[in-house]
Amino acid sequence: MRCGLIVAVVVLAFSSAAIWGQDHPNGFYLTSPLSVSSGYDDHFNTTSAQLDDFVTLVNLPTLSWMKSTHDTTFTVDYRPEFEIFSRYSNLDAWNNVADLHVNHQISGRLNVEAGDSFLSTMDPARELENSLLLLPRGRFNQNSAYASLGYRLNEKTKVIFRFDNAFTTATLPEPVAGRLDQLSNAGTVTLNRTLTRRQKLSGSYSFLHVHPLDQSVAGSPTNVNQAGLTYTYENPSLVLRLASGVAVGNQSAFTGAAAVEKRFGGLWLSAGYQRYLSFFENFGAVSVPEAPAGSFAQGITPSSVYQVASLRAWGQLTRRVAIKAALQRAMSGVNAQEISVRSLIAQVRTDYKLTDRVTLFVRVERYEQNSNEFSPFPYSRNRYFAGVEFALSRSPQSENTSHRRGKAPQESIDVLPSEEQ
Repeated sequence: MRCGLIVAVVVLAFSSAAIWGQDHPNGFYLTSPLSVSSGYDDHFNTTSAQLDDFVTLVNLPTLSWMKSTHDTTFTVDYRPEFEIFSRYSNLDAWNNVADLHVNHQISGRLNVEAGDSFLSTMDPARELENSLLLLPRGRFNQNSAYASLGYRLNEKTKVIFRFDNAFTTATLPEPVAGRLDQLSNAGTVTLNRTLTRRQKLSGSYSFLHVHPLDQSVAGSPTNVNQAGLTYTYENPSLVLRLASGVAVGNQSAFTGAAAVEKRFGGLWLSAGYQRYLSFFENFGAVSVPEAPAGSFAQGITPSSVYQVASLRAWGQLTRRVAIKAALQRAMSGVNAQEISVRSLIAQVRTDYKLTDRVTLFVRVERYEQNSNEFSPFPYSRNRYFAGVEFALSRSPQSENTSHRRGKAPQESIDVLPSEEQ
């Protein structure tokens, strides 16, 4: 039955490509490859046990509907993933990611932007790629929405007003069940200033309110005030970003970040360090791609200081061979047992392009945390997978600015949540 499901979704994807893979500026498109992979998942945590199993993943292409005019762009994306387990068929899952984004240019100076991002997954540790939030298997739902108004004061200065809203729920074992079920709101004002063609300065102020759905488990509502300044230097082969700020809430802390990206031929290397409160930061996590609706929520409460160091490499080693690797090392203070909490995520993927449309790949991942408050078991997980991708149609979007600089899409240092795209 499960093999039949794989065949069915593959046939559906190829049928969709035939119907929707058209080359015109508006309509339906398949904007990511069809991917089928299998491998071994070692010591993954559930809410009640630590298990091992052989797993098959089927990722259908992202189905996108686009509509654009001279002043407005509108995009809706949907990407499904199927997890099929060899022994524990009760863990089979259908995961979903959906995004909506609209941008309207009211005048030469004024524009409005809005978006919504929905994630529903049974494997949040893998999907979030967040070294601070290594959760056991269980349904994790998150809906993030935002709206912003940008006004260009002159050719070098723009002010942006933005409102964010996020709702998260997570299936967790007792006694922490309900700990990450919360509603978050934030308002931000940002001033962006272009110093030179390659340099930019940005200052912002944010007010964040987090309201737990069950205060008996997660505590009372929390308010956080944040202010920060970010400097960015960028040329075709180098990106440098420095940030500093302060956050005032249940505790006060200085925040900061430094990150550098450098290109060597077809390969990009990146290193970064961050100190911040929660994940509502004007300088997002270095190795976490930002969703269209902005990096907001992800279930972390805004009451602790986190420190994350990261290394990344991605790009073409040869005409046919590509690599993508990431390492996150995080420290988040001490827990209730006075244990210093340290965690790590390491991921390496190597691609070999057979043709323009067919790519073979292998992927190895390591997830580790010495003390995890969301699971009764230590987090020490390894994944070994191999698979094949089929590019069924080309994206309607021509090379964007990041591609022209040689960067991988959504893999460079995260932009400011309110920064003009």
